[in-house]
Amino acid sequence: MGYRVTISVDSLDPNPSVHEFDSGDEATDFLYTHVNESVQWRVDHSPYSVSEEERENMVQEEMMLVRLEKI
Repeated sequence: MGYRVTISVDSLDPNPSVHEFDSGDEATDFLYTHVNESVQWRVDHSPYSVSEEERENMVQEEMMLVRLEKI
């Protein structure tokens, strides 16, 4: 049994990035690493100061764009 992580750029992404893993731990680590790197990129490139609440909202937004499933 394997695991698939699907990452979309936005909710209408017709060609999301798909990554397959042998273990759930690998898939989960990849998913959270991707989300954290995406959020950090947004924080680093923001022209404004980002509060902790805004950062948490960014994490939630990014989490809505990823899907983890057993295959």
